[in-house]
Amino acid sequence: MRARPFVFDSVLAAVVLLLGLLGQPDPRNTGPHGQTPAAYLTVVISCLVLVWRRRAPMAVWAVTVLVGALGIVISGGPSQTVAPAMIALYTVATLRPRRTALPCAAATALVFVVTYRLVTSEDLFGDSTYTLLAVSAMACAIGIAVGTQRQLVIAAEERARRAEQTREEEAQRRVTEERLRIARELHDVVAHHISVINVQSGVARHLVHSDPDAAEVALGHVRDASAVVLSEMSTILGLLRTSDAAPETAPAPGLAQADALVESVRRSGLTVSWRVVGSRRDLAPGVDLTAYRLVQEALTNAGKHGLGSAEVTVDYRAESVVLDVVNPVAADAAVSGQGHGLVGMRERVASVGGTLEAGPLGEARFGVHAELPLRSADVASAYQRSLA
Repeated sequence: MRARPFVFDSVLAAVVLLLGLLGQPDPRNTGPHGQTPAAYLTVVISCLVLVWRRRAPMAVWAVTVLVGALGIVISGGPSQTVAPAMIALYTVATLRPRRTALPCAAATALVFVVTYRLVTSEDLFGDSTYTLLAVSAMACAIGIAVGTQRQLVIAAEERARRAEQTREEEAQRRVTEERLRIARELHDVVAHHISVINVQSGVARHLVHSDPDAAEVALGHVRDASAVVLSEMSTILGLLRTSDAAPETAPAPGLAQADALVESVRRSGLTVSWRVVGSRRDLAPGVDLTAYRLVQEALTNAGKHGLGSAEVTVDYRAESVVLDVVNPVAADAAVSGQGHGLVGMRERVASVGGTLEAGPLGEARFGVHAELPLRSADVASAYQRSLA
């Protein structure tokens, strides 16, 4: 029916036509099987128009009702043309709203009852009147029920389609977010240690002949940094290759590990001044990791683009922790604060509800200023206490 509606309607019209032609004869008529040729013609016309009942339901309904009334007049009583009219009324009820179907049903019953009453001597409230009323009401009611069911099915299919589309969009969004997260992790981890390797390998190359001992120390720093890179890369690759259980990894770094980070940066040749203001406070894991990565990225940039020194200030306030990293740069250096690392820093800070400002500070200085809220840390601590 759905794939070939025209073929189905053609078969339906043929079946109704066959049943109409083989209907019970009326002994009052003198044609073949007791019916006149005109009566057969009305049956044929009313059945043939059913082929277009889906394309033009209102027009088909009007034609079948008029031809049905004509058939009653020609037959002088009951006619097989009533059946096609009821099918057309059913079609209108399935394809049109109730405000259209109900008047059509009333008009159909009225036309047939009045016509039948005019051509017969039967009482207005006889059995035929009630039969025509009941059949018209039944065709309309069935059509409304079928139409309502179809609308419910269509609505359910549409909801399922939208839900599937939403799931696909959500999955794509999660994939994109995960790719960005992995890219940030790779940049934060690899860029820092590769910077150390680059600086120390340059030192080793410069001192290999004049000061072999210092060159050996620099090569040791290169080896340590490369070992850290390999370890972090193995962890990330292991996470990507694992489909079910999460791999066992070390806890995410935070400001508690900042001393080791600063020491690593100092070994690379950058002079770092570290200052803590206020009492240390426990941070939520996301805030703590963000603070650590921010300091790491800022010191990495200071080592790449600065003049060999950086000042780091961690200020624990009542509602936030404020991070400031300032380093000198060459007077003619072009610094915009729009590098890939700073973009990742902004995304991390924004993910925990903080703010970040990065850019030149006056003459020949570059600064990173971040304010991370502590509210998320308090909420996380309360939640953990509730689970304990």
